[in-house]
Amino acid sequence: MKQAIQKLFKNETFTSTLLILFTTIFTYGISIPKLGYYYDDWYLLWSGQIRGAESIISLFSTDRPFMGVVYSYVYRLLGDSIINWHVYALLWRFIGGMAFFWILRLLWPKEKYITALMTVLFIVYPGFLSQPDANTKQNHLYGFGTALLSIALMLQAMKTNSRIWKIVFSILSLILTANYLFIYEYMIGFEGTRLLLIGYVLFQSGVNKFRPLAIESIKRFLPYATVTAAFLYWRIFIFDSSRNATDASRLAEDYLSNLRYMSLRLILETTKDFLDTSIFAWFVKPYQSLAGATYSSLGNVLLIALLVIALVLFYNSLFKKWWGSEYNEVDAPRLTKELLVIGIPAIIFAVVPVILSGRQVDLNDAYKSYGLHPISGVVLFVTAILLMLKPGFRKIALLALIGISVTTQALNADYWAQFWTLHRNTWWQLSWRAPDIQDETLIMAYTPEGFRTQQDYEIWGPVNLIYNPEPAKVPAITAEVLTYDTAFNVLKHETIGNRVRDIRVRRQFGNLLLISVPSTSSCMHVIDGSLPVYAENEPLLTQLIGENSHIDRIITSGTSPAPSPSIFGSEPEHDWCYYYQKASLARQQGNWKEVSNLYDETVSLHLSPSDKSEIIPFIEGLVNDNRYDDALVLYNSELRGLIKIRFPLCKAFDKNPSYNPAPGYDYEKIYTILCNT
Repeated sequence: MKQAIQKLFKNETFTSTLLILFTTIFTYGISIPKLGYYYDDWYLLWSGQIRGAESIISLFSTDRPFMGVVYSYVYRLLGDSIINWHVYALLWRFIGGMAFFWILRLLWPKEKYITALMTVLFIVYPGFLSQPDANTKQNHLYGFGTALLSIALMLQAMKTNSRIWKIVFSILSLILTANYLFIYEYMIGFEGTRLLLIGYVLFQSGVNKFRPLAIESIKRFLPYATVTAAFLYWRIFIFDSSRNATDASRLAEDYLSNLRYMSLRLILETTKDFLDTSIFAWFVKPYQSLAGATYSSLGNVLLIALLVIALVLFYNSLFKKWWGSEYNEVDAPRLTKELLVIGIPAIIFAVVPVILSGRQVDLNDAYKSYGLHPISGVVLFVTAILLMLKPGFRKIALLALIGISVTTQALNADYWAQFWTLHRNTWWQLSWRAPDIQDETLIMAYTPEGFRTQQDYEIWGPVNLIYNPEPAKVPAITAEVLTYDTAFNVLKHETIGNRVRDIRVRRQFGNLLLISVPSTSSCMHVIDGSLPVYAENEPLLTQLIGENSHIDRIITSGTSPAPSPSIFGSEPEHDWCYYYQKASLARQQGNWKEVSNLYDETVSLHLSPSDKSEIIPFIEGLVNDNRYDDALVLYNSELRGLIKIRFPLCKAFDKNPSYNPAPGYDYEKIYTILCNT
């Protein structure tokens, strides 16, 4: 048994595969338990659960219909479980890495050591930071992985001597070519790389004169060109896309109407994105991530980076022991030239279609995915630069790049984990606070800088999954992102229709329920427009529309719903925020004794708020439960001197001297404590 295991590990391909696998797991898999759902995941989850898996097909019928079909079947397989999507995305990250490894070994079969480490660089590359958004980005990883597999199968067909296997590999390659093109049209630049690699393999086989090389390359490329041409014909002349970025005819009109500007933009943005993906990605985001990291998180991620570096060093020692020298310095100049000749065009082929469609690589936006498909060309280019270094510096530089990249990916996962924790806690707290919410309510949720929602479905998706899990055609509760423009809609009490793909949403801004999470240490606050209470650091935008928030949109009777653990995770610990939400609900119900009892529980459990504005419901409850002295003590210990909290509250009291939200509300005593003490 021992000899069999040793023999297995002496197989260099097997050991390299383990290196790639464990690099993938350490870099991305360790963080999976703390990650969740984000951004576009929410309308997909809502549609899949409320309208059924088949509805996902129609969701994407307006821009990428084939992706909708694949997405629908993947949803049927994975369901709503968070971990399923993250493991599935991790699997495609590994498959993509293995496809790249396969390509490298076919192109440079003698360069085993360097191709293994190139694949490690491919896996950890810090220019693509959307891996934690697993539900949405598995589409990108699937499209990318199948594109690489199509090239690997094509190269294998060229290298094999068996006619049967040539046919099998070629057919599979053509199928996967059509697959990735119909998934993500902007990855079409891989076809330029494909033609380049065909020419390179023919050159390796001895076809070294330009004319016969070009003729034979085009001949070998013709089947793939036919598939690509068929796709382009369908995309341009048959399919009518409703999105500008995926509508080829509209893009053509834009270029023809302003050819000089668009041509200049193409040149400049291609140059910029080439530098962003090949050079700056290794340093800009890593610097930003490290600069903002806490000492505790930095210690954890450095440990992960050291684990990956230890893996590489272990592989290095095994290679020296069993398989010979790492590099052939005599061949280094030749290999460097080949890597540059293939790598530079591969990057350009990857970024040009993105630029042509009016988009671009953005290193500062971890949600964007346009840094994914240039990775293969980037790794070739960077490896060529490393080979230009002296042997002594080469390994140091390589290990430094790997360490920096893994650290960046781990810190990036920490950010996504914090994002998920804040939003997940927000929805759990809403379920504690509101037993039910009226249909046609419009919810605006304002969260801290760096953790804000971008689209309305990031709010109505989770809210309806909690409160309206039964089948429906449209969401019963709607939402909107709070901006100065949408604040104006609130002030005008407008009703505006909207569409999220094929989901119609009718937003009534007069039915506003405003939710605020002023800081990462605050609880979720439901703003009561008749007596708005704001945190010290409450944004002015929230205060601008706070008085328009209708707390009576919350139905206070009944039992609070329990969010699905498969979507929202297990229920958070009942800390201060739990008691604050329950006290706020009891306040709205006029159950002052319950508020008073909840306060006593927080005292016995030694719980206290970071956000002092959360004390106010307890002061109201204590006063109305005839515990005036306790309320005064609480005020003096927590709120005295905090004018920013008290000023808008007392201003609302002065505006409405007869304020009485529920029976037994002692306006005079509460006003005396909060405004005259």
